[in-house]
Amino acid sequence: MQQSPSLTFYLLVAAAMLGLVWLGWRLLNRWHPFYRQPQIRTLYWIVSAACLAAIPLIRYLRPLDGSYGLLFHIATYGVYIWLIGVIALLPVMAVLGGGRLMRRRLQPTAPEAGQSAMDRRTFLRKATVSLPLAAWGISAGGIVVGDNYIAAQRYTLAYEGLPAELDGFKVAQISDTHIGPFFDMAKMDRVLAMTAAEKPDVLVITGDLIDDLNLLAPAMERLSRFAPDVPKGVYFCWGNHEYFRGVSTIRRALEATPVQLLHNSNRQITNGVRPAFLLGVDYPWAKKGDDQQTVRQAFFRQAISGVPDNAFCLLLAHHPGFIDDGFDNNIPLTLTGHTHGGQVALGGYPLLPLQYKYMRGFYERGGHYGYVSLGTGHWLPFRLGSPAEVAFFNFKPASPQFSAGIWPNR
Repeated sequence: MQQSPSLTFYLLVAAAMLGLVWLGWRLLNRWHPFYRQPQIRTLYWIVSAACLAAIPLIRYLRPLDGSYGLLFHIATYGVYIWLIGVIALLPVMAVLGGGRLMRRRLQPTAPEAGQSAMDRRTFLRKATVSLPLAAWGISAGGIVVGDNYIAAQRYTLAYEGLPAELDGFKVAQISDTHIGPFFDMAKMDRVLAMTAAEKPDVLVITGDLIDDLNLLAPAMERLSRFAPDVPKGVYFCWGNHEYFRGVSTIRRALEATPVQLLHNSNRQITNGVRPAFLLGVDYPWAKKGDDQQTVRQAFFRQAISGVPDNAFCLLLAHHPGFIDDGFDNNIPLTLTGHTHGGQVALGGYPLLPLQYKYMRGFYERGGHYGYVSLGTGHWLPFRLGSPAEVAFFNFKPASPQFSAGIWPNR
């Protein structure tokens, strides 16, 4: 069983963050004399040190009953706004530095005469002192808006030969809630209300449900109350964070609810000449990419065991690598999560260096589809161009109105 990240990992992260804080200070120093003042330097390092020290304290001193109050959120937001703002300084200062260099190259070679030139330089110096603060503005927006806005993504999927029992069938997907400091029970109530409003036939949860086990009992209680409102039930597959937090504890809690765990297994959800099945697979732990593919294939074989050859199958997985397994085995739709869509994106393209073959949204091969959820929650409260979401998939037979394919927002 995979263990939680080690102390060495956290020390490396802390060292990297300290290096970024130092680099941020160096950039500010070079930008404007204002930031070279001793009192500004002292303030910068005091705030940075306090925020770095607060990260483990937030984890270990959080309310034991999971009742994250307003003061806790304000303090946590403040810590992350500062530290992510320091990280955002790098691209902001790159843009500002490039603009300054271009301006110098394009300005007239002969300086303006007399007092006019002095006034212009003084004005520019005063105006540019506050420009680096845009980094903290970006950070604040990405945290406050990104942590609170949740989009309802609606898609109609039209299939040739769709079983009659699935005409108008609707699947709701929640993924990567990471229930804890940034996804409390109030947000869970909100997400379940969003889901109920769409009247889905089935709800699937594709892993990383919970990070704070103090909230496990109330989370299970809410899912238990919600399950009877979904005609075909609520289904869940393991993510990697379940193993970090205590997979045995979470399994016991799930067993006491109507939520059905799909652990390399399947469930039939409709009858008829071509029945529909849900397949669910475990997280494919492996040290190397080739080994992971072998693990995925073994899990998939277990999950599809006993399913009729003509069945219409939906594959549920946390890791998006299973989209390849869905394509290779002609699965009409594979639903995954894990990546959070990168959490930071520009024009739909993730900007963070951590990349997967399948990062966000839809992928298609031969009339079969894979979908990577942007995540309904997150463990780091910063999103930009990659909003949290609940996704809804409505099935239709291909027709003149809906040719085979994906129809967004329908």
